[in-house]
Amino acid sequence: MIANAASVSADAASVPRVPSASQRAAIEAPAKPLLVLAGPGAGKTFCLIERVRFLVDKLGIDPARICVFTFTNKAAGEIAERLESELGARVERVKRGTIHAFCAELLREFGEQVGLQLGFGIADDDDQLAVLRHLKVPLKLRKSVLEAFARYRFCNEPLGRRDRTVYDEYRDIMARRNMADFDTLVLKAAELFRIASVGAELRGRWDTVLVDEFQDLNRIQYAVIRQLAIGHRHVFAVGDDEQSVYSWTGADPKIFRAFATDFRIDYDSVIHLDDNWRCPPAVLDLARRLIAINEPIFKDRAPQAARHESSFPVSAFGFANDQAETNWIINDLRRDRAAHDGKLAWGDVALLYRRHKIGSELEAALLNAGIPCCLAKGRAMTDDKVVAYTLAALQVIANPGDEIQRERFYQTVLPSALFDSARARADESGRGIVQQLEHMARTLPHEDGDRKKIWRGHYSLQNLSALGKRHTSLAALVEDILSEKVGTYRTVLEEHQEELSDPAEHEEVVRLGERIERTVTDGRSVWVPRIGGVEIPAKRMLLEMGVRVVDLGGAPKSDAEPILPGHLPQLGLALGLFKTAQLVRTRTFANTFDDFTAIDIETTDKNVARAEIVEIAAVRVRHGRMVDEYRTFVKPRVPISAGALAQHRISESDVADSPYFEAVWPAFREFCGRDLLVAHNGYQFDFPILRRMSAKLSRGADFFTYDTLPLAYTLFRTSCKLPYLARHYGIPTGQSHRALDDTRALAQLVPALSATKVACARKTAMVHLLDQLGVALALSNHETLCGEAVKFLEFVPRYAFRRQSDCLDFYRSERDVCGDGSVPTVDRLIGLLGGQQLMARFRTERSADKRYPETMGRLRSLIDTCCEGQLPAQICAFLEKIVLSRYDKSVDTAKSRVNLVTLHSTKGLEFSRVYIVGVEDELFMPLPPSGSLSKLEVEEARRLLYVGMTRTIDRLVMTRVKSRAERSTGGYRFLEEMGITPKAPGG
Repeated sequence: MIANAASVSADAASVPRVPSASQRAAIEAPAKPLLVLAGPGAGKTFCLIERVRFLVDKLGIDPARICVFTFTNKAAGEIAERLESELGARVERVKRGTIHAFCAELLREFGEQVGLQLGFGIADDDDQLAVLRHLKVPLKLRKSVLEAFARYRFCNEPLGRRDRTVYDEYRDIMARRNMADFDTLVLKAAELFRIASVGAELRGRWDTVLVDEFQDLNRIQYAVIRQLAIGHRHVFAVGDDEQSVYSWTGADPKIFRAFATDFRIDYDSVIHLDDNWRCPPAVLDLARRLIAINEPIFKDRAPQAARHESSFPVSAFGFANDQAETNWIINDLRRDRAAHDGKLAWGDVALLYRRHKIGSELEAALLNAGIPCCLAKGRAMTDDKVVAYTLAALQVIANPGDEIQRERFYQTVLPSALFDSARARADESGRGIVQQLEHMARTLPHEDGDRKKIWRGHYSLQNLSALGKRHTSLAALVEDILSEKVGTYRTVLEEHQEELSDPAEHEEVVRLGERIERTVTDGRSVWVPRIGGVEIPAKRMLLEMGVRVVDLGGAPKSDAEPILPGHLPQLGLALGLFKTAQLVRTRTFANTFDDFTAIDIETTDKNVARAEIVEIAAVRVRHGRMVDEYRTFVKPRVPISAGALAQHRISESDVADSPYFEAVWPAFREFCGRDLLVAHNGYQFDFPILRRMSAKLSRGADFFTYDTLPLAYTLFRTSCKLPYLARHYGIPTGQSHRALDDTRALAQLVPALSATKVACARKTAMVHLLDQLGVALALSNHETLCGEAVKFLEFVPRYAFRRQSDCLDFYRSERDVCGDGSVPTVDRLIGLLGGQQLMARFRTERSADKRYPETMGRLRSLIDTCCEGQLPAQICAFLEKIVLSRYDKSVDTAKSRVNLVTLHSTKGLEFSRVYIVGVEDELFMPLPPSGSLSKLEVEEARRLLYVGMTRTIDRLVMTRVKSRAERSTGGYRFLEEMGITPKAPGG
C-alpha cells in the first residue's frame, strides 16, 4: 500500500496507535523531569499527545495547568485536533503554542516591567531589514548582520566594531518605534523571570511543561522554559539532537546536556524511542552511517530498529549537468508511476533540495513536462499579496507616525521595479523613500504611468487614518481596506465589474440568501437533488455560506432546506448560487460615510507650494444628508493669476474687503469640529494648501482627511473629475469651480460613491469560488444560460484549471462517494471546461493572484478570533498573530502533486518516494569568505542530509551533478562517507 503524503507526521501514517514498549515508558512515566530522545519516524508527536492525555486522565492534572510548547503553530493545532476526540472541550484549556507566541503573551501582560511600552508591535524580518536600510547597511550584508545579532544575543559571539555600532543604533530605532523583534520577545521574557514577583506568579500558573522539538531551542528559549518549571521540575522534553538544523537561530544540540544537568537526569533515565516506523532498513542504515560521524551528544546511543520493509534499494546517480539530471528525474517519475499501475499518487513523491532556486527550476521543468507539482507553501500568511496589503495598511493605521511602516505600505502597493528605483534614488539623494516617492510624483511627467501609480499609493496611504477612524470592528475595517486595492493587482471580477450585476438587485437571490441565512441560524442541513453534477460545486458554495451539512441526491431529511433550480429561474442555479454567496458573505458591508464635512477651496493659482486661498467652503453631513453650510471669501497676499480668474471668476476686487486666512481659520475650524474632512483630489491640492497655510495657527494640523478621488478611480474607467461624476449620479453642480457649489455636489457625491463601492464589493466578492462556478457552469445546459452566465463562462473555467484550485479533486471525491454513474466523470468535466491542453497551459502560468483564494479563507478565520476589545486592541491582536505566523517553519504539502520542498522545511513530513537533488559539496558545504568550514558547520550539514534521507517510506534516490548552472559543484563528501559512489543511470 502506498503511503499518502497528506500525513504531515510519522504518527499519522506509519506509527501504530498501540504504543510500543519505549513509547509507553515515555507516555506513562511518573510526574518528573523526563528526556525522550525520538529519532526520525519514532512517533514523538504521538507520544507527546498521549502524554497529555495520560496526565489528565490518569494523573488527574487539570488541563489548564498544562503548558505545551511546539515548534510550529501547525503542530499546536494538530495536537489540539487529536486530543479533542479524547478530551473534548477540555483540550481548549491546555496552554499550547510556539515559544515566541508564549513570550509575546507574557509581554502583553508584564512588558512594561522590562522596558516595553503598552501596545508594542512585533517586527518581522522585513521590518528588521528596513531598519538596517535606514542605517545604510549595504543590501548584501543585511541578512548576515541580523544573523550576527542573533549569534551575539543567543550564543555570546562578540560583534565586530562596525556591527556593534549598527546594533546599538538598531536597538535605539526599535525602541523609539515601540517594536520588538522575535529575538527580543524571548530575551525580554527571560528578563521577566528575573523579577521575583513576576517569576513567582508565572511559575505558579502551570504544573507541568511539555516541549516538542527540543533540539530547536536556543539557550535563551531554554532558559525561559527552565525558569518556568524550576519549581515543580515536571518537564517532558522530546526531541533529537541528531536533527538539529537551525543553528542560525541559535539552536544548539548541547541544550540536551544542559537540560540533563539542570534537572538532574542521568543517562540511564533518558528514554529512547528505539523504533523507526517509517524508514526501511536500507535507508536507515545508510543514514545512521552518515550521522555516526558527528560527535555524539549521548555516548553509546542505541540505533533505531527499522519496523518498515521495502523492496527498493537506495540509489545515487551522477550526471554531467543539471539539465541531464532534471530530464532523468522526469522520466523516472513517469516510469515509477506507470510501473505501479496508478497506485502511486503524485503526492506520494517529494523532491528535496538545499536551495530555493533548484526548486523553482524543477517546478518549471515538471510543469512543462505535464507532471503536476507544487512548491510546498510556507504557512506565513504574509506570503500572500492580499494579506500583505492588509497587514501593511493595518500597520500604518496602528502606527501612523512610523516612517518604516509607510515605506512598507508603498512597497506592498507599488510594482517592485518602481519601488526599487525609488529606493535607489533615495539612497543617492539622501531622502527617505517616502519623501523620494512624493518628489517623483510631483516631478515626473503627467503622462508617466509611474507617476499615477505613486499618487494612487499616496492617496490610499493618506486615507488609511480616516478609515481607521470610521470603524469600530476589525472585520469591517479590513473589508473597507480591501475594497480600494491599489497597485497592479486586480482580480478578474474587478476587471469586469462594470459588466456584472449587483446580487442585491436580483429578488430571487435576495430571497434565497434569506432562506440560507435562516437555515444556518437554525443549524439545519441543506438538500440539493442530482443535477448532472452541478450539485457538487453547488455544495461547496453552500458550505462557503456557512451551511454545516449539504446532502446531495437521494431522499431529503424531514427538516432539510431544499435548494432547487426552480428557486433561481432567471440566473440559473450555478450563477444564482454564486451571487447568493456574494450577497450572504458581504451582508455586513455598509456605507461608512454617513457623517462627515465636505470641503473645497478656490485659490490664486494651481501651484500647491505658493497658492493662497481666495474662497473656502464646507458642508456638514449627518446620516447622509446636508445639514449645515459654511462659506467665505478670503483675502490673499499674492495676486490672483489670470488662469485662476478665468476658472473661478473670483477677482481681486471680490476679495478686497475679505479677512485674511488667519482670521478665517478659527471659524472654519470650529465649523468642521472633529469631523472627517472630505475633498475631491484633496491630497494633491486642497489638503496640502490647507496644512501649509494653517501650520502655525491653532489646531493647524489637528484634522483627519479623506480624498474621494482614489475611490472614484477604483469604480470608474471614465473621467473622475467632480462635474462628470456628479452628472453620472444626477447631482446638481451649480456654478463649477465655486467652493460652495462644488462642496454641495461633493457632499452628495460621497454617499453615492460609497453606495457604489458597496455594490462593487458585492459584485467582486468570492473570487475564491470562481473555480467552483466554472465547474457548475461547464456542467450546466449552455442553451439555457442567461446572458451574464454566458459572460462568466468566457473567463471562469480557467480558475478550475489553475494549480492552486482543488475543485477537480473535490468533484472527484464527491462523485466517488455518491456512486452514481450518471454523474459526469472528471475526464468529461475537463473536456467541458476546455480540455487537457487548456488545463496544462493554465497550470503552467503564474498569475499575480495565484494564492488569493485559499489565503482569504485563512484571513477571514483569523479576523474572527480578534474581535474582542476596542478597534486598536483588535488590530494589535491581529497584527501579532500575522507577524508570528512568519516565524512558522512548517509547510503544506499536496495530495495530488509532486511536492517540491527545501530540506530545512521537511521536518515532520514523510513520503513514499524521496529524491534528494544535489547531494554536492557546493550546495551542502559552500565555503565561506574565510575559506574554511568549522567542524560545527560540517556537522550541521550532515544532520540536514540525515533529516532529508529519513523522510523516506519506501524509495530514496540521491543525485549529484558535476556542473550546476555552469559552475562546478565540487565533490560529494557525504555520499562518500556513506560508502556510495554515484553511478550513471543505467550503468
